Amino acid sequence: MVTDEKVEQLLERITALENRVDELEQENAELKQENQQLRKENKRLRAKVRWYEGPHTPPSKDQSEQEESSSSGGDEDDEQPRTDGGTPGRKSGHDPEWRDAPDPDREIEVTCDCCPECGELFDESAGVSPRLVEEIPDPQPPEVTQYNRHHYECHFCGSETVASHPDCPDEGQFGVNVIAQAALSRYDHRLPYRKISDRFEQLHGLELSGASTWHATERAARAGRCEYEQIRRQIQQADVVHIDETGIKRDGEQAWIWTFTTEIHTLYAVRESRGSDVPKEVLGEDFVGTVICDGWTAYPAFSNHLQRCWAHILREAEDAAKQQAEGEPIYRALRQLYVALQTRLESDLTVRERAELQRVARRELESLIERSVPDGPVATLLGKIEGGLDHWLTFIGEPAVSPTNNAAESALREPVVLRKIIGTLRNDRGMFVHETVLSLLATWRQQGRNPYEELRRVVSSNEMISRAHAVPAVETSG
Repeated sequence: MVTDEKVEQLLERITALENRVDELEQENAELKQENQQLRKENKRLRAKVRWYEGPHTPPSKDQSEQEESSSSGGDEDDEQPRTDGGTPGRKSGHDPEWRDAPDPDREIEVTCDCCPECGELFDESAGVSPRLVEEIPDPQPPEVTQYNRHHYECHFCGSETVASHPDCPDEGQFGVNVIAQAALSRYDHRLPYRKISDRFEQLHGLELSGASTWHATERAARAGRCEYEQIRRQIQQADVVHIDETGIKRDGEQAWIWTFTTEIHTLYAVRESRGSDVPKEVLGEDFVGTVICDGWTAYPAFSNHLQRCWAHILREAEDAAKQQAEGEPIYRALRQLYVALQTRLESDLTVRERAELQRVARRELESLIERSVPDGPVATLLGKIEGGLDHWLTFIGEPAVSPTNNAAESALREPVVLRKIIGTLRNDRGMFVHETVLSLLATWRQQGRNPYEELRRVVSSNEMISRAHAVPAVETSG
């Protein structure tokens, strides 16, 4: 039984946490102001360094403070706003980025024999002003190679073997580089297949139709499907998985693209279902890890070990506060609780301290739920808080669990952009290619690997699955 003394202690602790939050916000404001002053000073000094150490500035050249300012672009306050609502250059508060100068592959001495004004011959050079120029080679025409693949028959067991070569795919007349570039152009550069065909012809004189570029991209997906399944097995064994889904069209009909994301793996699955059968299929019914998700009903139907996204509930609370006056204190209490929990978890807490913090936070949520409010957005908000009461505070007891589902939402951005471009997937084969290539590219980027080199690798492995198997693993509806 909770005594009055215990309740009083908890209230005092909460008050102390709120006071600490206020102090941190004040310190944060002071640090921001100091940071802005340091950024302005840093900008001025960087401009000065660029002027005096620039490769095209003679060593004897001097410049006044006023000229330095003009050469560096002036103060940010003097920038003219763009008419489209944005501002030119980097965002305010962001450090500038400079490209690293590459080492030259060769050096060419650029000399002059006489004065272009009077024709007087020069005795010797008075100095050198180096300029680095980066250039790419001229586009090369395609190389056409005939691979005479020899057939062999084993006299011992009777099996037949066809010799293979890493640069000769098992089917089609397109080589490894063509297949890799077609897939990358489609899913990384977001080009329509017609434009990919134009690009091949313009750069390399390689004539192929839009349908041919589609077949090349499909072969890349079929070659990478084994690695796709490896990614899925890795995610099935993960302790924490972020999951989210968004709509996509299949032949004009509603479907969904799901994302399953960990720190180093991302897997997409295009399905006609938005139900719990999809995570059961992808993760397996015996999945024991923690799922970080939003409030969609498919997730509690799949697992009881969830972490509901605080970013979602805070946004909904803010919207409810704007629509209904009773929502303002609830939104403020939720936000203060979240900030206080984040601050408290920054210290190295013991398991017992985490359990105690979790109990205190749950009582705070329960006190919010018990508030009497009229029907409307705030009542709906409190219903959502109550419905997920067992899943809002998982992150307190499990340090590896994030309180937000930002990772999955970020993973869905690229498919959403592609959805705006392509409109609809045509059939099951389109779904297969879409989920496979997107998963490979996203995972390789997470792991710091070069997508083009990795595509060449999987295509060169000659493990391309048959076209009959190039469909999503499960077709469901509902």
